[in-house]
Amino acid sequence: MTIVAGLMCLGSGVAQTRRFFPDDPIQADPKPVLVGELKKVKIYDLYDYLYQTGRQKPRASSPAMGINTLGEVPDNSWFTNRHGKRRMTPDELKRGAGNENVPQPPYVIMGAKTEGITPGFRMRDARGRVYFVKLDPVGHPQLATGAEVIGSKFFHAIGYNTAENYIVRISRSDWTIDKEARITGADKISRQMVPRDLTDIMAKVPLLPDGSFRATASLRIPGKDLGPFRYEGTRSDDPNDLIPHENRRELRGMFVFCAWLNHTDAKAANSYCSLVQADGVSFIRHYLIDFGSAFGSDGDVNKDARFGNEYQIPKAGLAFKSLFGLGLYSPGWERAAYPKLEALGRIESNVFDPDHWKPNYPNPAFLSRRPDDEYWAARIVLSFTDEDIRALVETGEYSDPRVVDYLVAALAQRRDKIGRTYFSKVLPLDSFRVRNGELLFDDLAVQYKFRSALEYGVSWAKLDNANGTLTILPEETSFRLPRVFSSLAEGDYLAARIHALTDERKSVLVFLRKKGPSAEVVGLERGW
Repeated sequence: MTIVAGLMCLGSGVAQTRRFFPDDPIQADPKPVLVGELKKVKIYDLYDYLYQTGRQKPRASSPAMGINTLGEVPDNSWFTNRHGKRRMTPDELKRGAGNENVPQPPYVIMGAKTEGITPGFRMRDARGRVYFVKLDPVGHPQLATGAEVIGSKFFHAIGYNTAENYIVRISRSDWTIDKEARITGADKISRQMVPRDLTDIMAKVPLLPDGSFRATASLRIPGKDLGPFRYEGTRSDDPNDLIPHENRRELRGMFVFCAWLNHTDAKAANSYCSLVQADGVSFIRHYLIDFGSAFGSDGDVNKDARFGNEYQIPKAGLAFKSLFGLGLYSPGWERAAYPKLEALGRIESNVFDPDHWKPNYPNPAFLSRRPDDEYWAARIVLSFTDEDIRALVETGEYSDPRVVDYLVAALAQRRDKIGRTYFSKVLPLDSFRVRNGELLFDDLAVQYKFRSALEYGVSWAKLDNANGTLTILPEETSFRLPRVFSSLAEGDYLAARIHALTDERKSVLVFLRKKGPSAEVVGLERGW
């Protein structure tokens, strides 16, 4: 493919209509449309599990939607740009979604459930605030509570909406039972809660020497509970939900974040939609919840070594290969080594392969991802330094410092593997700018020392913004602005296609708009 043909090819997806508007690139979605009365959605977890398990193949997907002209996700009701856009301080990272609502005893138990290995309950604190409380299982103190808090802090720093999560220590003398409290047992039957139920709960959790226990208290998310969201399709009663969820970059790219943090339980049931009001408009805000199965935790036990490497129900071919391999077939994850740290569970970084990581069962948005979705997410992951990771891991309040040291090291190595993997699929060029008449950029693969510098070629064209057509400037092959630039009117556009000399398929088409004596970068398109 010639340079000129490549430029035309990469720009050929531009519709024959106006390409850019004066406010491009936008940084936030437009103000939402007022929604009316909405009903809570119910998603049946078992049905979703079985339905998605039968759809394991990657999808032939279209380019991501809901992004600005630079390929970024504008601030919206799903995602807010945080650490990847502006470095957060250690205190901001630790704060997460909030730290002003630490639960204050005495507590009033409002309801509970005892089915499963790890019971939980709702409580009201001394200031009337409502929390959902989760506990560690017997034999695994600090495992699930640490994962829950750290996971929520990481995903908040990345940009998602999460609840305020706190680690609390509750004594027997701290609580009473509300007279209206109900409890649901394994039989799914609801009945009035009695003091004996507290004794049963205490028997299922690890106690501290003074008889208290550790838990996570999740502050009730403000607004009206509308149930979870799906990772495909749209919500028919929400006039603001116009983009199929599997085409949202923030949901496609979430695969990379989940792989990094080994959050294997990324499913519809672990999401939450809240009807909120801001600036006089009611709209739905979308949340991620339940991170107890992140890192080395599977909520009630150490994570099975298979989880994160294979779906819980693997492909038939893999099952047969294992069954009839006479013990000769053994994937790398079966031989992975893990430290014996009960609060940590099973997470490692030596065998970890970002591209082949898997959640518990297929997620349609994850299967729709493309290299530019992965690059968007990987760049955010690489924005977290070792010090940032440590600040977040310390919010787990582990009593054994070895847990913190191991998890920080493992996440740092997994981060670097993510960078090497996804920066190799596209040209990882970023931070485009014009300085002294020259188009400059950063090569993130070089910046993070994943490889040595490459040689790049460039070709230029004029863009007719009214109809999206490109006119090649064949004599312009340097990174200096073309000679025609001086004759352009304010607001006119140029396009520069940058490609690797070793592989012309990997390229970035950079759109520039004349602004005063220089030019501003207003659009990016990546090819691979």
